[in-house]
Amino acid sequence: MAVISGTAESRDLGAELRRLRKEAGLNTRVMAERAGVSNANISFWETGKRLVPLERLTALLDALSVTDDERERIMGLRRKADGPGELTTGSTNIGQRLTRLIELERTATRITDVAPLLVPGLLQTGDYARAIFGEGPDTDTKVALRAGRREVITRRRNPVEFLALIDSEVLVRPVGSPEVMADQLDHLVRMAELPNVTIQIVPSTAPGYHPTLAGPFILFEFLTANPIILLEHYRTSAFLWDRESVVAYLSAPEETQRTALSPERSLKLIKEISKGMETA
Repeated sequence: MAVISGTAESRDLGAELRRLRKEAGLNTRVMAERAGVSNANISFWETGKRLVPLERLTALLDALSVTDDERERIMGLRRKADGPGELTTGSTNIGQRLTRLIELERTATRITDVAPLLVPGLLQTGDYARAIFGEGPDTDTKVALRAGRREVITRRRNPVEFLALIDSEVLVRPVGSPEVMADQLDHLVRMAELPNVTIQIVPSTAPGYHPTLAGPFILFEFLTANPIILLEHYRTSAFLWDRESVVAYLSAPEETQRTALSPERSLKLIKEISKGMETA
């Protein structure tokens, strides 16, 4: 995905990439061959006219043998250029925020969705998503985009590892009609059959505190880059990428799993509730 940029941050990142290439004694043609990209892309990225995708940046740094602290510094510049730490509000930012979200989903190696309120977006059926979006002029587009994003966990080559920690109340919360809800639960069962997808239900009546009670969040983990957290609410969302903010979330999924049902018991519960809805 080509991300058009031209911001000061993307130009700073491009200047660093150009410096590293020149220090390595490479021209843009050789750099492009080593990284497996076009010469034009190298030019766009080094001038900051386009923001280099995360997976391509990894290839560039590998080709330049950049490691350790220097690698992390460059990855930090990339995250800063992407602006994931800023708070976005309102519909005017939907396109920008969605672009960032899609890129994170496509480049992550593991996604953990802690969902105390709704079925995770990557596991939603079209009808369930439509019930959330309501009837509007862009509803069909929103539903189609959400369905398309699911490809990251269903693709044949290198599907992302996906863990969903879902509060039990989500299974019975009537977001849609009984038919919509029953179909959504059946879909969860089918998705859980994928070897890269794990679904665990967190009983709403479990005693004590666990991180799910603090609200929903998504943890994105990558092969080389640091993790990123997405906090998403009714009209606002925030991407957290600095280490101090992210580290507090890293142990939350494991803490929640200690309260959650096993994947096997979770699927049994989902099937029982779905069957009850179908026969009601």
